[in-house]
Amino acid sequence: MAKKKVRRTNVTSLIVVGEGIHDRAFLNHMKDNYDDRKTGQVVKIESSDGGSPRNILMSAKKSQEAAYDKRYVLMDSDVAIPQQDWEYAKKHKIEVILSTPVCLEGMLLEVLGVKAGTCGDSCKTKLKPYLGGCPTQKTSYQKSFSKEVLDATKKEAIVKLRGLISNQK
Repeated sequence: MAKKKVRRTNVTSLIVVGEGIHDRAFLNHMKDNYDDRKTGQVVKIESSDGGSPRNILMSAKKSQEAAYDKRYVLMDSDVAIPQQDWEYAKKHKIEVILSTPVCLEGMLLEVLGVKAGTCGDSCKTKLKPYLGGCPTQKTSYQKSFSKEVLDATKKEAIVKLRGLISNQK
């Protein structure tokens, strides 16, 4: 009996590490909208426990043990990233995507055309009515951030995330 030939394709793997559990929930929402079996890649979403930019980058670096081809970090922009942390990211081939203004919630408010607050807490409070539940659940983001809304936005971080999750250049 002849053996079947198994055709193997090169599949790219990438990891996106969010700063916290809200980021992970939103990133998983984006993954549900943009990642399908035809992308030629495997996308893993993780979250850090927050902390300093270095702590978040170190969470992404740990993913090297799993041999991801590409590593990204979605990080709030309310805390300045020291030069040595930018160098750390470059050394470990981690691309930083900043949520602007302020944080994930501020960025999402601007996607909806709502003025962001001046700090993370005020942005979280302002975003709450636009969510369909707890911000730690990916389904909560469907209410206001459908694929059509995400496709229409010009927010740089969302455009970048759309492209990398869908494997579009």
